[in-house]
Amino acid sequence: MLPTQIQLQEIPLSAVDFNDHTFVVSPPHDLNRLLAPIKEVGLLAPPWLRALPAGDCWQVVTGLKRLTAAAELGWERVPALTLPAGAPDSHCLLIALFDNAFSRGFNLLEMAFFATRLLTHWDRQVVVAKFLPYLGLPPSPAHLDRLVAIFTLEPPLKELAAQGRLALTAGAFLAGWDLKDRVAVLPFLKELPFSQSKQEEFLEGLDLLARRESTTRREILSRTELKQYLLDKGRTPQERAEAVRRLLNRWVSPGLSAARDAFGALLHRLGLRNHPRLRLQPPPAFEGPDFHLEIKFRDAPELEMLLEEIARLTKQEEFHILTSL
Repeated sequence: MLPTQIQLQEIPLSAVDFNDHTFVVSPPHDLNRLLAPIKEVGLLAPPWLRALPAGDCWQVVTGLKRLTAAAELGWERVPALTLPAGAPDSHCLLIALFDNAFSRGFNLLEMAFFATRLLTHWDRQVVVAKFLPYLGLPPSPAHLDRLVAIFTLEPPLKELAAQGRLALTAGAFLAGWDLKDRVAVLPFLKELPFSQSKQEEFLEGLDLLARRESTTRREILSRTELKQYLLDKGRTPQERAEAVRRLLNRWVSPGLSAARDAFGALLHRLGLRNHPRLRLQPPPAFEGPDFHLEIKFRDAPELEMLLEEIARLTKQEEFHILTSL
């Protein structure tokens, strides 16, 4: 693509095809943050358009939100950088990639869009090594595979990815599930604020339990106990998420869950559950002999006082039970 083939022109908005989303990474939703700056100072960065073969019409390469905002402000014409109809799709895709990469970055769904589209023009090694860093990801083949998997998900799950509420690893994991299982898990992911690690734990737990019990993930998700926690409006979303997580963990690892519950109850009785200066932790998964004690203190007298409190606790029966779990 020669630079002389790019022109800066005044284009009538009526000649722009707003419905052609070939290169659009995300539809223009909330334009409030964009309308005021454009109204005040105009377009700081012209959109890119490609001529369509049929007639005097233009395809959006990048800048759909800017064009939509200009239309809402009542503009009839906009300055735009234009490409001829023969400009290759690969070149237009790179323009869209670089324009967004250097102006605002990408959400997860946009990363998946570009990864999938780039693979139609370049091989995997090139996409991994050359283009993933522009998407804000390390040049890893595993990341590329996960992005491609994300792009196969249904629109509601894609929307969660766009909102930053579905993690890359969790979304890729879901892509391997049956459609009905994905439909069943959607309300849990949509309503409960799981972190990335909690999403992974939740989905892997469902997977493990379904295999162990020779059932489907959707059958587990339809159980009354889980549904009750999901729909319990008397709890905050965070409380519902934790209740669902704890219940599933009890099903997956009943022995470990019982040990955690007992440990928490004993910490409470000893006054250590929310102690501001002392924190006692069990061995990982309650396997191994070593507990971990963290002490915070400001000076020698406070440390002496805390050590006396620890010595007092070690003489209590609950402490001996706690350290034998």
